[in-house]
Amino acid sequence: MPKIALLFDRSYIETQHCYMEPAIQFANNGFQVDFYMVNNPYNTQPFFQNNNIRILPFPESAFQKMEYWSKIIYSSHHKYSAIIGTPVAGAWISYRTARLQKIPFYYFADELLSHMLSIYPEAQRRTLEKRNYIANKKAVATIALGEERYQVQKEQNRIDYPHEHIVLPNAPSGNAVRIRSNYFRDIFNIDDRKPLILFAGTLNWTLAKKIYEETKTYGERDYHLVFQTRTTGLMGENDHPFIKISTNPVPSAMLNYAFSSADIGLALYDKNSVHETNNGFTGGKIGSYLKNELPLLIGSAENLKAFAEQGVGTYWDGETDFDKVAADAIRDRDAHRRNIPEFFKHSLQYEVHFAKLLEHVKKSIK
Repeated sequence: MPKIALLFDRSYIETQHCYMEPAIQFANNGFQVDFYMVNNPYNTQPFFQNNNIRILPFPESAFQKMEYWSKIIYSSHHKYSAIIGTPVAGAWISYRTARLQKIPFYYFADELLSHMLSIYPEAQRRTLEKRNYIANKKAVATIALGEERYQVQKEQNRIDYPHEHIVLPNAPSGNAVRIRSNYFRDIFNIDDRKPLILFAGTLNWTLAKKIYEETKTYGERDYHLVFQTRTTGLMGENDHPFIKISTNPVPSAMLNYAFSSADIGLALYDKNSVHETNNGFTGGKIGSYLKNELPLLIGSAENLKAFAEQGVGTYWDGETDFDKVAADAIRDRDAHRRNIPEFFKHSLQYEVHFAKLLEHVKKSIK
């Protein structure tokens, strides 16, 4: 049985399909998977039903690095057929591992370089940029979350050489299906049947803050607005009279059940922020909403208009009164929901797109 290593130097693994699904799909297709990730007390460890997936600590400390390299060199249980890594640390370690074991290495462009390196001093940033350039150039291919996003990545990573890329969406596998669920209504003891608009994600997004401030004066409305987040205390949310905020982490195994209890999915990426715009179309929450047949309420990044044009959501320019755009989304939700299954399968359903990577890896191994 071939073995593949996924070196993801990220801690928020279980909340993003772009990390969970590669492990699931490789295991389902006959691979043993060593899944390296960063552990911290703020994120729950992912749960995988397939016993061919083994979760290991990403080598961060000096001891972990020493243990990792000794096993890579000497242990037969750490001999891989291929390896995939996220920038910068994951890609660099994967590249060096691939050289030692003479196996194909894939650069997984989950985050854009400019955003990741902005926090480092100039000297350290130059070192990391050099490592990133080498690793990306030596990869047999780049895995990107979207075609538009890859073009940005191509410029930032200075890909001025022939290089193959494979687009895999940040979305779940399986057909779009809405489960019968009252998850959020039970949590907040909501007895009425007013539509429930769900925003899942950090409250650091600009438009999330804007809605929070805008709705502070709201009384009862014809809909409920729920924020599912893990970030607390950013806006004094305990005092908000209208928005219901859940800070209890939802395990990955329960995400579909929780999301299906909502009626509309809210995705907020500010058109005035380059970083938010680049993230927008590939946001994991969008894939989760559509997987559970939740019509979208999206804004204000221009590239998000594509979802409205495909008839699966309502676009918000970020300026129009939120009450009005919410009413429009509620009015059109049934029509938008009918369009979701076909759109999701064609554009986002993970295993449909994964087939190209699987074929590429099998050929590279041979």
